[in-house]
Amino acid sequence: MSGIAGIVAFNGATVEREQLRRMVARAAYRGRDGTAYLCRGPVGLVGLALHSSSAPAVGGGAAETLCEGGRNTELALVCDARIDNRDECAALVAADPPRVARSSEAVPLSPADSDAELILAMMQLDREQAPARLIGDFAYAFWDGLRLELRLVRDPLGMRSLYYRVEANRVLFATELKQILALVEVPRKLNEHAVAWHLAGMQVPPGCAFYNGIEELRPGEEVAFRPSSDGRVETRRRVFWEPDPDRRIRYRRETEYAEHLRELLINSVSSKLRVRSPAGVSLSGGMDSATVASLAGLLGERGGEVAAMRAYSWAFTELSQCDERENIRRITDRYGIPVREIPAEETWPLAEYPLHGPHEDDPFCSMFQVFIDRVLSAAAADGVSTMFYGNRGDVMCGGSVNDLPGLLRSGAMATAWAELRELASIAAISRARAAGRFVVRPVLSDLLPRRLVLRVKGATASGPAGGPVARAAPHVSRAFLERAGLPPQDPVQTAADRRSGSAARDRYRHVFSPLVMRGVQYLERLCAGFELGFADPWSDRRIAEFVLACPQYVLDRAGDVKRLPKRAMQGIIPAAALSSARKVPPEPLYLLALREKAYDTVSDLITGSRCAEAGFIDEQALRKRYERFVRGDEPVFDLWSTLSLEAWLRRYW
Repeated sequence: MSGIAGIVAFNGATVEREQLRRMVARAAYRGRDGTAYLCRGPVGLVGLALHSSSAPAVGGGAAETLCEGGRNTELALVCDARIDNRDECAALVAADPPRVARSSEAVPLSPADSDAELILAMMQLDREQAPARLIGDFAYAFWDGLRLELRLVRDPLGMRSLYYRVEANRVLFATELKQILALVEVPRKLNEHAVAWHLAGMQVPPGCAFYNGIEELRPGEEVAFRPSSDGRVETRRRVFWEPDPDRRIRYRRETEYAEHLRELLINSVSSKLRVRSPAGVSLSGGMDSATVASLAGLLGERGGEVAAMRAYSWAFTELSQCDERENIRRITDRYGIPVREIPAEETWPLAEYPLHGPHEDDPFCSMFQVFIDRVLSAAAADGVSTMFYGNRGDVMCGGSVNDLPGLLRSGAMATAWAELRELASIAAISRARAAGRFVVRPVLSDLLPRRLVLRVKGATASGPAGGPVARAAPHVSRAFLERAGLPPQDPVQTAADRRSGSAARDRYRHVFSPLVMRGVQYLERLCAGFELGFADPWSDRRIAEFVLACPQYVLDRAGDVKRLPKRAMQGIIPAAALSSARKVPPEPLYLLALREKAYDTVSDLITGSRCAEAGFIDEQALRKRYERFVRGDEPVFDLWSTLSLEAWLRRYW
């Protein structure tokens, strides 16, 4: 994990090294292992190296992030990347090897070369197909001096960030948005459209930045820039990868699905564990992080070249209903993984405010950032190179995606009846009403035109009715939301609606949830701030392709939560831990903090509010709601978006 930045002046003006230095200084923690500059007239590129790999490339240092190529070194590439399918890419290059230059000497690509050199070789081979052929976490900039073309690329699951600003005759880009703001001539102006999305459930779509005039690359997007005939910058965007909506995986036996998922998970964990030892894992008693830790332990026992693992977990003493240590120990004892426990009651939301808060790039932050920061601080002190999380496990194989029609079509009548009873019980409705909600409505959603389905009262087949504005809390100004111009439907829902099958649309909406995307981006930035790498084996494009192509009733059921991953991990996660694995939300700690421990802090944040001053919220309505919440009269779970935005505005504006 590293960082990049650059300036390309299409009018021929010289890029000064000092400008790049300012951009580097704003994210200096990404350059612990060196900084590489390329300044050549109107082109300035810089790579910041933060190495976690167990096998540094030839040259090491910042050279791993920036390289040149072509006969006269007219090509250059700078990247923040970890490529997981290196062998496959190297084979493609070997079949028709371009020449890659290191310094002034042209040499062929070798297995020891860096990810930057591998990506550059792939771009030389076929620049149109290269981005889609790369598997892993990456963001890169490719410069072609002969064509006077700059290409920016971001990986399909949004694991690495990349921002850019297009001016009259130049383009600025960087891993972190604040690096672009480091240039004094770049104005700071709040993008109220992004603020409105944040206040509407924190579902800010990828590509929507919080500063006017600065853009965010969307996951799976390439943006190319060239000079136009009038001397200005010409921009071309394209999506280089998206899941095939027509792909289907149909096995005769359920065990085959489990074997397929197990193989994908092993490959993902194995490729990401090629880091300096030890690695760390944020471990709970649930399936997602338990899968990561157990597979790391298994691979270590097999003698593979993988890093040893250390675990970091919450330890609840007062709120014992949230404590998962018993199940955590079943895993760590089995694989000999040392555990460091973080006292939960010391890490309540807004503890030590304002020490733990939003990043300058955007207001998104976890209510449990104090815990996350404590974990990362401990991991850094322990010499950990990379932190592992299981963030996307829920959306890949859980998330309450119900597929009763699929079960019925498969002929599993008894199973479908049992699932209907379970869904009726969970929803506290009659079985007849459950049949209408979970069978009739999804079937109709596939038979009727979508415009009719969207009028169904209560909810659409694939999500809540009313769209983004309806998600906003009552204290958020409707006049502001109207002024900000939020669309009637989330972009991810619009994309999901192009797929056939209610459950398939639900799964797509889960996998590409903007909230999850922001969460992953947020964790990567936090890890970088502690000079640690970041990995989430569940956030693997191959796993996403698999779960989107599977029958959804195979993955998850109301009566058998995360059914498929449990079967895939049999014999790997200890049996007692597997049977006890469940999601234990730390909601009581959140409620305790907002009602008692952080009462004074919350009261301060909602008094003399910057959000109210800007017209985003009604402060009086918010204060009344908060007092009702403190008394226990109202469950205000939508308070965090306002608090995080307020903290961000006070700190950076």
